[in-house]
Amino acid sequence: MTEENCWSISELIARYELEPELLDVFVEGTLDREILAQTVTGSQETLAFYEIDSVNVPVAVLTKYGLSSGNKQRVLALSKELTNLPHNAKVLCLADRDLDHWFGELQATQRLRWTVYCSIECHFLTQQTVSDILVTAGRVKIKKFETFVASLTHTLQVLFALRLADRQLNLSLKWVAHKKYLSRTEDSVVFDVDKYIIAVLSRNAQTARRTDFLESYKVWLQKFNCDIRFAARGHDYTDLLAWAIAEFGGQKELANPATVERLFVLLARSVVTLSTELQ
Repeated sequence: MTEENCWSISELIARYELEPELLDVFVEGTLDREILAQTVTGSQETLAFYEIDSVNVPVAVLTKYGLSSGNKQRVLALSKELTNLPHNAKVLCLADRDLDHWFGELQATQRLRWTVYCSIECHFLTQQTVSDILVTAGRVKIKKFETFVASLTHTLQVLFALRLADRQLNLSLKWVAHKKYLSRTEDSVVFDVDKYIIAVLSRNAQTARRTDFLESYKVWLQKFNCDIRFAARGHDYTDLLAWAIAEFGGQKELANPATVERLFVLLARSVVTLSTELQ
């Protein structure tokens, strides 16, 4: 949206001061809004979700709170700007946990909530939903489905541990697409993490940090004795499902991350955990 079509922060403050009963929630992007909108039923019909792109959050406001650019940072900044609204105002901002909960306690405020899992997409990271998308819709050819799911979740954990290592070491790496490093062995997803690490570090002129990076990555990977939904990126999950549809002989028309996201929207009402996002 153009700035002319966006709310200003001052307009929003006036909106909620005058109409504190409005149940508005600001989220990071289109997919979040569309998925969450599917969960609104019955008495919740007045609940409305808006993308952060509908608000003009100036660079000066981001700088004021020590935040960088990006949709998540803008959601955080907006939540801070709305802090002084009357207590009875009901507007909320919802931000993805991403990696944050692995580096300390998340600080929620009256206007800020964090996603239950790493992202909204992670609500779909269950064996049932994987089966719905890959087997029922995608018609993939997998004989040992539990073996496949175990390898899928392990790959997601590996990719997540790499991100954690990057953040811990303050490398700010630019990532390489991981598709060419994926393969299959019978019913398992195989990810060549060693070659991937070399490719990423080479791209960023950080090969001298390889030992430190490997050590950090391996330590993080050992910490994932938890629900996979707390240790996976939504975009990685979407990409892997699209890749698996193609690699395991499924419907080629569905082998696209954007198509998988549309399936998430379609399945949203059947995913009961989504209803807990704003509780």
